[in-house]
Amino acid sequence: MCKNKEQPVRNISAEDVMLLIRTVVKNSNRSLTFSFGQEYEEVVNKSAIHVAEEFIVLMSLKNDGETKTFRRMLSLSQRNNFLLLLDTPANIVSLFQMMRKAMLKTHLTRWLLLMEGSDASNSVVRLQEFVNEGTQVVPFVKTLGGHMVYFLPSVNPDGVTQFTNKGKWESSKDLKETFSEDLQQKPYNLSGRKFRLGTKESTQVVKLGRHFSDGSIEVLPGGFDVDIINILSLTLNFTYKAFLSQDDVWGDALPNGNATGVIGMVARREAVIGVSALAISESRLGVVDFTCPYITGMYLLMSRSPKEKNRALAVLSPFQLKVWICVTLTVLLMGPVLWLISYVVKNYVTIDGKAINYQWFHLNIFRNVVNQGNFIQEESLPIRVVLAFWFLFCLINAALYSGMLTAVLAIPAYETPIDSLEDLPRATKEGFTVGTLEGSSYETLFKTATEGIFKQTWDLFNHEDRSRSFVGSSIVGGKRVLEEKFVFIISDRRGHILAKMFGEDRIHLSKERFLPLHVGIACQIGSPVTGALTRVLLRMKEGGILSKMGDDLVRNIPVYPSAKTLEEKRSAPITLTHLQAAFYIFCIGTLTSTATFLEETIIFSHFITK
Repeated sequence: MCKNKEQPVRNISAEDVMLLIRTVVKNSNRSLTFSFGQEYEEVVNKSAIHVAEEFIVLMSLKNDGETKTFRRMLSLSQRNNFLLLLDTPANIVSLFQMMRKAMLKTHLTRWLLLMEGSDASNSVVRLQEFVNEGTQVVPFVKTLGGHMVYFLPSVNPDGVTQFTNKGKWESSKDLKETFSEDLQQKPYNLSGRKFRLGTKESTQVVKLGRHFSDGSIEVLPGGFDVDIINILSLTLNFTYKAFLSQDDVWGDALPNGNATGVIGMVARREAVIGVSALAISESRLGVVDFTCPYITGMYLLMSRSPKEKNRALAVLSPFQLKVWICVTLTVLLMGPVLWLISYVVKNYVTIDGKAINYQWFHLNIFRNVVNQGNFIQEESLPIRVVLAFWFLFCLINAALYSGMLTAVLAIPAYETPIDSLEDLPRATKEGFTVGTLEGSSYETLFKTATEGIFKQTWDLFNHEDRSRSFVGSSIVGGKRVLEEKFVFIISDRRGHILAKMFGEDRIHLSKERFLPLHVGIACQIGSPVTGALTRVLLRMKEGGILSKMGDDLVRNIPVYPSAKTLEEKRSAPITLTHLQAAFYIFCIGTLTSTATFLEETIIFSHFITK
């Protein structure tokens, strides 16, 4: 931190410091944090003697201008505790500028600033630019005349802190009239305030229109979040202008302490509030505050509806492959077995005086399997016993096959749906791409995971070509679900909205929901605006207004016409799709018969010519 080159006469004494320390002690516990510049070490040393005599707990820390030093100082100061800062006016202004840039949580501490010099009053004016709304600061200036004046903060309609000179400070004054216990918990007047609102266009949430010359953008009525902000605006009597972030994403906190998107606008105090269905997350809470949730839900997976499986081989589906192999082998073996039994019993079998050959047994065995009757007339008891059990075998198989085939044709078989995160590896092997909204809390949820199913899911995203996995809006994601193999990770409310827009019979929403989702309004850290908005939102929530608004939003979405009604699906007649396998089998048989005929013709011609 830059120090003044000229060393002015020090007018602040140990008695001045003790005056403020004793005033603090009267209004709190007998402890406070004390930070001072190196120019005032002598004054502090003298004050320490009085502090020890009066049993006051004083945590002293020399201010060296480093960010880490002041982070430690703020961590030592308990919530709503007092921090007395004694330094030169230039150093104090630079310190608050540094804290604004580093986005430190200055609102948790009640500040007493003690300074002196001819430039002190001007420094108080410069300080206004860097004091965050909600941070309670009272500057004290020791004048050349020997008395101490103090300044009280207020906030103008544009949200800028302004200090007003209240005159001479008397030791009899009570700090309770100057500081509040917690601005978040007391009524806060927003009447006449003009807010900068950070936002991003989002389906059925925020609808945007024209751009204006001052950089703002028109907010159109009809969006859920816009309707909520308009109600808050009318209730609390404030106005707002909407602005887009430069990167036009919802945004989140970065590892370096900065933030992106709408969240970054609020964190950097470029906007007072941020609105666009912003989910409350741990990372975002590190740089902004949130109101109470006005939407709750969970995450889900959205994909296209499973397609009906190909019915070309439906006639084979009643039995497993092992069953078909066993039945085929049994049919092939039954002909030789019967022929062998007949031959052993009486060497030959005749019907109307004709000998029954090997092929005759085979043909009749196959006729039994397909329920076409039996032409084998045999008086031999052994053969009759075998045939009796063979007929029973055929009857059982035919009944099971017929029942299963009827069920298969009556209830169509579909592809395996994507219903959980555990299904995603299988889906990617089948050609699906996993995706979500770019710059959203959904992306951060998986990106920050270090292990488990969320980390495994993050590895399934397409990181080489981010445009394949990350989309700019839920509408784009919904269209990609229909047009290609795309699994869209989104909130359940957005999922139901998209399903209704694109057709509930075309969209599949996963049965499994994971992780609760809470949506609130992003506010600047420590801003009393958060408490004012929360109190109105709670009344709306308790009165059922938010629930009704959400239900009306979904109800008013135009329904995409379904291709078939449920009744049509139930009463659908048998089509060529159901019978295509029978035609395939008949065609295969015809071709096989033709090939056999040509083979016999060629062989017969060959023997005749010889």
